[in-house]
Amino acid sequence: MNFSKTNRLVVSASPWITIGISFVLMVIILFQTVIMYNREKQHVGNHLMEKGVVWIKSFEADAGTGVSGNHFSLQRVLEKTASQSGILYMFLVDASGKILAHNDRKMIGTQRDDTALENRVTHPGNPGWRIVEKENNTRYFEVYKPLAFTFPKVAENRPVMFIGMDVHPFEQAVREDLQHNILMITIVFLVGLAGIISLFWSRKVIRSHRLLQDTRAFAAETIASLPMGIIIVDKSRHIRYMNDTACSLLGINILGITDKTAGDVLPEDIWHLHKIADANGKGLEKEIVVDAEKTGATPISVMVTNIFDQAGDFIGFLFILKDLSQIRALELKIRRKESLAALGTLASGIAHEVRNPLSSIKGYAGFFGSLFEDTSENKKAARLMVQEIDRVDRVISELLEFARPADLKLHPTQLDQFIKNSLRIIRHEAESAGIRVKEKIDAPLPKLNLDPDRFSQVLLNLYINAIQAMKHGGDLTVDVRVKENAVLFAVSDTGEGILPDDQAAVFNPYFTTKKKGTGLGLAIVHKIIEGHNGTIWLESFKGKGTTFFVSIPLNKQQRILP
Repeated sequence: MNFSKTNRLVVSASPWITIGISFVLMVIILFQTVIMYNREKQHVGNHLMEKGVVWIKSFEADAGTGVSGNHFSLQRVLEKTASQSGILYMFLVDASGKILAHNDRKMIGTQRDDTALENRVTHPGNPGWRIVEKENNTRYFEVYKPLAFTFPKVAENRPVMFIGMDVHPFEQAVREDLQHNILMITIVFLVGLAGIISLFWSRKVIRSHRLLQDTRAFAAETIASLPMGIIIVDKSRHIRYMNDTACSLLGINILGITDKTAGDVLPEDIWHLHKIADANGKGLEKEIVVDAEKTGATPISVMVTNIFDQAGDFIGFLFILKDLSQIRALELKIRRKESLAALGTLASGIAHEVRNPLSSIKGYAGFFGSLFEDTSENKKAARLMVQEIDRVDRVISELLEFARPADLKLHPTQLDQFIKNSLRIIRHEAESAGIRVKEKIDAPLPKLNLDPDRFSQVLLNLYINAIQAMKHGGDLTVDVRVKENAVLFAVSDTGEGILPDDQAAVFNPYFTTKKKGTGLGLAIVHKIIEGHNGTIWLESFKGKGTTFFVSIPLNKQQRILP
């Protein structure tokens, strides 16, 4: 069978397939209509039953202590309840069918035969409902429920309360729901039938449309997931698209760009590039620094190019933003390592070439000093020479300490006692300077892999800096706790604080604000912390003091960042 015969067969069979599907659909819809009618009827009945149960419970609550056999009180409570709007009648019968209380007092004491009494549920809280027809073909919606209490003059079974309500709201609600459901089902049927008919004639269109949608979805998801920021601006200078990465880099709320031009939303340094790209007629790439409120100053690479359609007409601009902060941080780390390597070589040469002459000079200074009286100026000058030689030697030692590789010997260390031992070393010096030492240890702390000697050097350096910052006394506070899978050390003082311009440079080698400082203490501290895969940062306020934070992760792959 060739293609044309097959095509004709499909076309001729389509109406019969459509009729068959429509018939099956009609049967399903009719069956669904019956189910929905019964469900709606049950739903409305349960709603009215709940309303009746509320009145019955109200009767039980008001009856209260009146059930001890005082039928007069019981009758009075029933009449009060029956007076509420929506109740047509209300009565209470015992297990034998005798009416104990009725809103129509003439009915009290009469006998009632009722299947609801024969099949009653003796456990309280199990109500039922039904439609009853009485004299003059009057119909009522009746709710009945065994009460939750008994009284002596009634048989061993609990009495049953009956409430009659107008059935018309029930029937009207069911009728309206049925009409609504029939109307909706009819509409659904017609729409479905039309959809089935059109399906056979538009399969190719639907398939093509679906393929186009999938392609667009893939493209949109790909663009949205790119680690680069994408901004599309149309020829009227309005932003047509901006992905989350671009919003994050620029600190822009995507909801705030509606009905705004790109010049009102984008930073001037970025938007200005489109003029250059437009003038050159080709792409342009430039590195700029964007100062966003949340991310701070971030170096980014911006590439802008014109967009043309298939006919070659200009339709807009494309901006591609790339975050360079990690690249710049890596470059800085590499330069730092290169500088340390060069500094190590220089330090070794200085130590070899300078320390030997210093030793000779120190020896001669000591010799010449011994030739004079202790009180003479020459003796004092000799001692000063020895002190200065020792200071130069100490600078060389610190330089070697800073330049040498961090060869750490890590051991599981119990922090509680380790912190107490480090504070014991400087406590006497602090108290002599009028400084109170306070410790806040969130015990019990976990064991931490540390090089005890090198990390003790870190803490002692921070303690001594804090003591030296409080020239007129104050408080030295050491706070240690576990936070976000890391141990956080905080060393605080109440000194004068560090100037904002100096805070960014405190960890640089040879930066110091002390008259006799070498500027290598905090640089060495920073290096030791990095060797422990940790981070260090500070917070300082003028006149309020400084706090240095050190975070060492329990898991070396996790850090607390400032």
